Amino acid sequence: MQKSKLIVFDIDGTLTNSVALHQKAFVEALKELGVQHIDTNFKAYKHHTDSFIAKSIYEQDRNTPFTNDVLEHFEWLLTDKLFESDIEEIKGAAELVRHIEDDTCYGVCYATGSLIQPAEYKLKSVAIDFQEELIVASNKLHEREQIVAQAIDNAKSYYDVSQFNNIISIGDGLWDWITAQNLGLDFIGIGEVNKTVLLDNGAQHHFTDLTNCRHMFADR
Repeated sequence: MQKSKLIVFDIDGTLTNSVALHQKAFVEALKELGVQHIDTNFKAYKHHTDSFIAKSIYEQDRNTPFTNDVLEHFEWLLTDKLFESDIEEIKGAAELVRHIEDDTCYGVCYATGSLIQPAEYKLKSVAIDFQEELIVASNKLHEREQIVAQAIDNAKSYYDVSQFNNIISIGDGLWDWITAQNLGLDFIGIGEVNKTVLLDNGAQHHFTDLTNCRHMFADR
């Protein structure tokens, strides 16, 4: 089916129940790099991405650059620690993705503040099939807007369209909603953790999980 519209999925907290697991592995990986002081108020950082937060913490604590080699080592440590965890889906995630891809005019891509290896592991853990070029993570980009914009550009190339008639961002956090607003995208919020703050900040659509929002993509 020709794809004329697009869904941009966040991953942690949106498709996979992995926020707490990821944060725990994140802190443990930094400690293995020798970091001693870690501010875990992650929402307070300027950019809510692994690459930016890890760089900020590492350079402040170690007083040395967070080089690409350090980033790659950190990513390996983080992924290895996630291998020890059972990643569960947000209810209905895999089924909804399959429905969108097989039965609607919407394409699918993924934009995440995570690093790429953990992101791919999480999707595989919940049986979500994906094309590598349709996942954009924070390895080379610090800002959420850059990540989402790159995912959209990659999707245009993959689906061979110059523009999408409609783009919907689906995420669980205030940062997802703010990014969608900044890029002029429609938005659907997922999950109970940030429901109040999302609605208080103007989000119009919100669901507890992904089992009952299929009607939002009924256009064919």
